Amino acid sequence: MKQGFSLDDLVHDLEPVRPFNMVRAIASVGAILAAAAALIILSKGMRADVMAGDPEPMFLIRAGLLLLLGGGCGWAVLSMASPAVGKQGQSWKMALAAAALFPLAALVIAMTGRVEVAMSNMRYGLDCMAFSGIGGLATAIPMVLSLRRGAPTNPERAGWLTGVAAGGLGAFAYGLHCPFNDVVYIGVWYSLAVGVCALLGRLIVPRLIRW
Repeated sequence: MKQGFSLDDLVHDLEPVRPFNMVRAIASVGAILAAAAALIILSKGMRADVMAGDPEPMFLIRAGLLLLLGGGCGWAVLSMASPAVGKQGQSWKMALAAAALFPLAALVIAMTGRVEVAMSNMRYGLDCMAFSGIGGLATAIPMVLSLRRGAPTNPERAGWLTGVAAGGLGAFAYGLHCPFNDVVYIGVWYSLAVGVCALLGRLIVPRLIRW
């Protein structure tokens, strides 16, 4: 005898899924960023001027731009995971435009021949890339998990933005230790750190968030 159609059979194995929560996702990224910054400070030490409560203006500008970059792109990433598909806004474009000031300034100054600071401190620059990348990788985890939950319609853009956001936040965390204020040094090594994270995000994240 042919068995009849039953809705109970269709939903028998289904389990409820916790809806995406933007506040919880932002809190997770913030908590991981704070932990990464604390670990860097404990292992490498904090900048002397920050420790003394008298931070250099260049440090404040760098920290602000990196937070703007990481926060703007991170907000766009988390918005792509929300039900409001395609309404993540254009904050990431403004953040990228602002952050581009450092590499552009470094390029202009480098054209005058003043690149010795960045090149003579290559070992510290490589440390900047490594620690920024590690911190960025940690902050990328909740963003990727949010994207998997939301299934964004543009995985490639999501990958780029996740990488840029993670790189910006990781570089901010390392910047609490980094003692250099030279524009060329910042423009070279911090841009490389963010750029490498962006490339890795583009290559890896789309594969992780596709169903």
